[in-house]
Amino acid sequence: MIDIQDAIEQSKSKQNISDGGSQCFDFGDVILVRYTLPLMYVTDHYRARDCEERVMEGINQKNQNGVNTPKHISMMRTIEGTNDVCYVLQEKCKGKNCASMQKYGVPYDTVISDLNRVYNIPMEHYKKLIRDGCQLYEMGYECKNKNLFYDEKTGFWFIDFLSYDVDKAFDENDPIKLFEALKFVVPRPRQIASMLDFNEELSSEQKAKKDLLENSIEAKTLLAIKSVIPTFEKYEKFYLYNKDVGLKKYLMEQGIVQKDLFRFEEEDYPIYDELYEVVVNQMIDKIINKGEEFWSVEVNDVRNDSDLFCLIDMWRSHRDNPIRRSDYQDEYDYNRDLKSKFTETMLRTIVKKLEESEYHENATKFINDFYSKYEAPIQK
Repeated sequence: MIDIQDAIEQSKSKQNISDGGSQCFDFGDVILVRYTLPLMYVTDHYRARDCEERVMEGINQKNQNGVNTPKHISMMRTIEGTNDVCYVLQEKCKGKNCASMQKYGVPYDTVISDLNRVYNIPMEHYKKLIRDGCQLYEMGYECKNKNLFYDEKTGFWFIDFLSYDVDKAFDENDPIKLFEALKFVVPRPRQIASMLDFNEELSSEQKAKKDLLENSIEAKTLLAIKSVIPTFEKYEKFYLYNKDVGLKKYLMEQGIVQKDLFRFEEEDYPIYDELYEVVVNQMIDKIINKGEEFWSVEVNDVRNDSDLFCLIDMWRSHRDNPIRRSDYQDEYDYNRDLKSKFTETMLRTIVKKLEESEYHENATKFINDFYSKYEAPIQK
């Protein structure tokens, strides 16, 4: 096997095989990747591929544990002209890059063929995709097609990692990590199939066939999740609540989901309260330990963090929600007031908990900023 110094020297006369991003050079069984950062941006604590030393440690451990990701063999840092450069020599990834497997604006028959191909991927590969993706949760993986490969024998393979946070390992019992992994880290098999132009008109029969295949792929993915992560089923309604109407109907008709995905039922309240509390505590941590400003929590964090669990969508039917669609003629006005009322409600919960906690100057500032905008509750 070629060593990294020889690979660097030979790469000067080799063709770059990357179709975007960092340069890559193929040496048969290994790949040399060249990461660069202009020297003007280099600091004592930030260099090209800044975390590569830690990433190499983490990735090689994952590889040893059976996760489908190529081993990092060696790395070298150097200065080349006006660039800080980090070279990484790693094993060549198995399979075909998924970015080349998805195309836009292709004929209908190609889309159907691709959807069939994805649906026919073995269930064991679906399960391993979920399992490996969760195991890579703390590696800063960017869920893009160009960072994913598929091999017919061994399944999906992952490349390109930005960090390694050993304190952020995946925990299926932590709802935030569970939902973040499934929504933002684990790739969806559906995303590697080709797509039609948005303006292409399909017959009702064509659309039905396409929808059925897409829903079947999503259902197969869901079955893999439920098989790999036993704790998921408790939260699946909150994961699926804002999904496409057709998909939700399909999942219920096929018996893949036993719950009514369109209704807020009595049994949902304890789980809703649990996830609501998770978001509130996350906000409090941001306020006290990170000095998050009131305006930022109000405008951004409450809604963004609640959306992870579909809490605002679920709140539409919550018994404590005073905002009713029947009181509005315009959908926009209804949604605006709904989100505003939800935000105020959660802010009041946060302030109440801050007032009951030990003194902290960040909490005091947040409380004061809240009452400068919202009325204090009436004392009974």
